[in-house]
Amino acid sequence: MRKTIVTAMAAGSILLGGCTAYGGDPLGGLLGGLLGGGGYGNTNTNLSQFEQAAADACGREAQRYGRVQLTNVQQATNDTVRVDGRIETRDTRNDEFTCTFRSDNRIVDFRTG
Repeated sequence: MRKTIVTAMAAGSILLGGCTAYGGDPLGGLLGGLLGGGGYGNTNTNLSQFEQAAADACGREAQRYGRVQLTNVQQATNDTVRVDGRIETRDTRNDEFTCTFRSDNRIVDFRTG
């Protein structure tokens, strides 16, 4: 019984460790990158609340595909913010993405390419 528990814990640690290494810490990386210029490469700490919400939402969406680096967060109109960035994928490609976030807290356009 004891050997089974230790083996299961080791297997779980390996699986979770792989997820963490690939995607990073979703909240720590996102908040660190946006607020402190860390994980996502966005050094602009003068974001409005609307731009911050857009960066958070678009960063989370992009993180579904790999490690994220935000390159630009800019309010495009009164109702939208455009977020640009790069996604590092497992096959070592760096895909770029653009995301449009609307004032009703919805992503209305997300494109990679």
